[in-house]
Amino acid sequence: RQHRRCRPPRPPQPPWQHGRHSSRASVSSVIRAAAAATVTTFLVAADWHSVLVNAYSEPNVEELRDVSSDICWQGGFNRERCCRGDEKTTAECWDGMYSFGECCPNADCWEGEGFSYSMCCGAEHGPKGNPACWSGVFTYEHCCLADSTGQSWVDVMVEGVDTEQFYAIDDFYTDAQYGDDFGYYSTGNVLKSTATPTKAGLHEKEQFAHFTTYPMALSPHFARVFCRLLFVMWAELGERTPFRVVEMGAGSGQLAYDIQQCVRSNEIGLDPPTWRRWHAAVEYTIMERSPALAKRQRERGLRVVSGDAQTTSSCKPVLKALAESVACSGPAARRSPECTAKETGTEEAGASVVLSNELLDAFAPLKLRLSLYGKADITLCRSWQEVRLVHALPEKDLRELGETMGYSTSQLNTLIEDLRRYTEAVFCRMANTTVGQEARTKLPKGTSCLTLVLALGDIVNHLDLGVPAALHNMRLRLRKDAKVWMRLVEIAGQFDEEVPNAIVLPRDTYRSLRHQMRSSKELEAHFLTIMQTYQVPVPLTEERCQDLDWWFKAHESRVSRLANFYRGLGYPAVHLVVRPGERNFIELVDCLLGPSGGFKLSIDYGASFEALGHSLSIDPKNDGIFVPPIPHELMVGLPECHNFWPKCAGRIDWTTFVDFTNLAAAGEMLGWRTLFYGPQSALEHLSGLNLTGSKGQAYSVPGYSVLSQSWASRHVRSWYGRETLASDKETGGWVQRWTSFKVLLLEKPSTIQSQQQQRSRSNPVLFPSWHLDNAKVDECWQYDFTTVPLSDWIPRQGAPTVRQALEKLTEEVNGFIGRRYSEAYEEAQLAVRMVDWLVASGGCDSIRPSKSAAILGSEGLWKATERRLLKAWGEIWGDETVVNISQSIFARIASLDEEPTASPAACAGHQTYLSLCKEPGGGHALPWVVAAPLPRS
Repeated sequence: RQHRRCRPPRPPQPPWQHGRHSSRASVSSVIRAAAAATVTTFLVAADWHSVLVNAYSEPNVEELRDVSSDICWQGGFNRERCCRGDEKTTAECWDGMYSFGECCPNADCWEGEGFSYSMCCGAEHGPKGNPACWSGVFTYEHCCLADSTGQSWVDVMVEGVDTEQFYAIDDFYTDAQYGDDFGYYSTGNVLKSTATPTKAGLHEKEQFAHFTTYPMALSPHFARVFCRLLFVMWAELGERTPFRVVEMGAGSGQLAYDIQQCVRSNEIGLDPPTWRRWHAAVEYTIMERSPALAKRQRERGLRVVSGDAQTTSSCKPVLKALAESVACSGPAARRSPECTAKETGTEEAGASVVLSNELLDAFAPLKLRLSLYGKADITLCRSWQEVRLVHALPEKDLRELGETMGYSTSQLNTLIEDLRRYTEAVFCRMANTTVGQEARTKLPKGTSCLTLVLALGDIVNHLDLGVPAALHNMRLRLRKDAKVWMRLVEIAGQFDEEVPNAIVLPRDTYRSLRHQMRSSKELEAHFLTIMQTYQVPVPLTEERCQDLDWWFKAHESRVSRLANFYRGLGYPAVHLVVRPGERNFIELVDCLLGPSGGFKLSIDYGASFEALGHSLSIDPKNDGIFVPPIPHELMVGLPECHNFWPKCAGRIDWTTFVDFTNLAAAGEMLGWRTLFYGPQSALEHLSGLNLTGSKGQAYSVPGYSVLSQSWASRHVRSWYGRETLASDKETGGWVQRWTSFKVLLLEKPSTIQSQQQQRSRSNPVLFPSWHLDNAKVDECWQYDFTTVPLSDWIPRQGAPTVRQALEKLTEEVNGFIGRRYSEAYEEAQLAVRMVDWLVASGGCDSIRPSKSAAILGSEGLWKATERRLLKAWGEIWGDETVVNISQSIFARIASLDEEPTASPAACAGHQTYLSLCKEPGGGHALPWVVAAPLPRS
């Protein structure tokens, strides 16, 4: 899978400058004249960057910052005087330059007929006004006193409109990947039609239509690394029998096949008595959602049960399958506890380990938007908006498509008339709100309601405009900021050109049409070509709010840091992608593991919460969904699929970057522990390990090396963290790696064992773990290479503001930062592997502080060590890198480098030495990698 190079653009420039006036008088005053001149030249008296930057420094800041207060209130004119009423109450406040609707957040209370200030706020109604007037956001404080925040214009525009037929991104993603009507995995598009894997072709590496995975590309070595790790987990769990492993979303089944072959054939080299107990204990089951993939897995002789990893309802059928193992097939097993399935896992019949490889990236995402105007309550659902999809196509094209599909003229007329009524009813209601009416005054006569709404939905993504959140602020900008309304006209023109005379397909109609054409690839391709997909922000539904309540609370501090960062840059909003299935997945695993606890191990590409948040907020049009490379033969007849991910829904694969922080947070809510987070290469353990199990058993665990058992192929290089996709021609020789493959290992503690018994367990992965929260970056690191480079570089400049820090950023500096962070991501992995190899080849004594100092202090010792290191790692990493990193590690171990911080590679190498040779220790040399003794100095 390609890794995305993410280089943030420079922050947008302010759309206007301002200078506040010290007083207000009559319309004929000099100050009014100056203000009029300002508006005439399309400059509104406010700098939205300053508004955002200073938002937290002002006392009593509102939820939605009232930008208009920067120009409306001077001298004796203030909100208390002018807004406590309606536009007629204090007429002296208003003239041709300023209006009640632009300056007062409560203006919406009196829009339209039926409600007036006197009717609702008159003294005769008492201290809280007329109760019949108040509902929802319309309260006495907001409408009569004008002392609360204004309404979001998006909320007002969508209020009362049924947006359930707008496709939620997670629903569309699910339908296009797994749905019965047009799902990529359910319809079999995922598999090559020519692939016929059998027991005679178990290691076929090109079984998928779009991609290959590490278990296939590195078979059988990838699985042997897992196999060794599973053995360590089994030992840590006191040789639990049965030791039940559940793999979710097993793809072609290569990993499952190779792991079971490893166990059966003792491919990791355990001593015979230990292997016999281990072999007898292991049971392996796959849970698979895709019928096509499940069929392929069963063809390979694997045990498979149907289930969806994104719902806890899969727990019961999986437990039932575990209880139907071969050991439970005889009549004597009927009363055995391990053969009895319950609602959740039991001590005898639960799973011990749940693992997944490239599964979580397929979980359906949804996109959220948080406005940065004001001090929004991050844990409050109404502070957020959700992005939904609208599918539209020209009426003429739909008619031609229907005729091709065999619709009669009468059927087509009925369908098109129904869709026309739906389009007008929904979008004209939105267009007839006050913000829609204001927008219409700027658009060409005859602009459709659909075009108007889509243009307003798109303009929020134009960072240079700083589109405000408050309704009356948006009306002000549309009236007086030519840059805003001219951009709106431009966007609307583009929509009209793309989809002239358009009608909208509600979600159910879209599904129905896709179902009807699923048997015709050519017709489906034509449909995808003529269909246009647009994004519209909407308030979150009550059901969505309930589902995300835990997420808002779990990530409050992280979202706050992102908000502060982008407010300082002048961005109007931050954008985040959530996968509700991640929490459901953790709850499903919790159900399977049962009270005796166990491990959850996942490998996927992704990053931490804040790193992904930076990536999405830098580019609001980035939905966090990506299209992997598509073979040319699959593109025949299809439109361009890469530029906009929804374009070829159902015919190509999609993928997202996994939020590992969110997974860990979901586990922590259940009392789980995060044991390890870092690059997938950290699963490989080359040196031997002396291990004491939780019950006091002693084990000598052999190491395993992918490189020593294969060769330095492209996939092997990538496994060790070396970038193989970068080239001088394409990227200047470097590419950002922060979204590369990582592993997350979580432990569910046992509720049966004592705390003392559980504390005696060692971490199955001994190498340095990375942070999942930016507040917990390793104190040794000089910089954080695991995130978007500029998001780490800016705070480290020590400048008073974010924007002042950016003044130091030249093209040369930016290029240096990009290369430095990219290389550090790779070199930190090399450092771990290098120390592991040194222990495997010479034992811990060969690199203890005194020995490391001697190596650096002796030309002979250094040259001998250098030759060995270059022979082992030079082909993959290059001689210069191997020499530089090894010297920094030896210096750190020998305490020659006394600085509190160091390069991430030096820190990782030193920490690996401490882990293997000090605490917990147990690292030792292996005969097959022991080199000739070093010469004496």
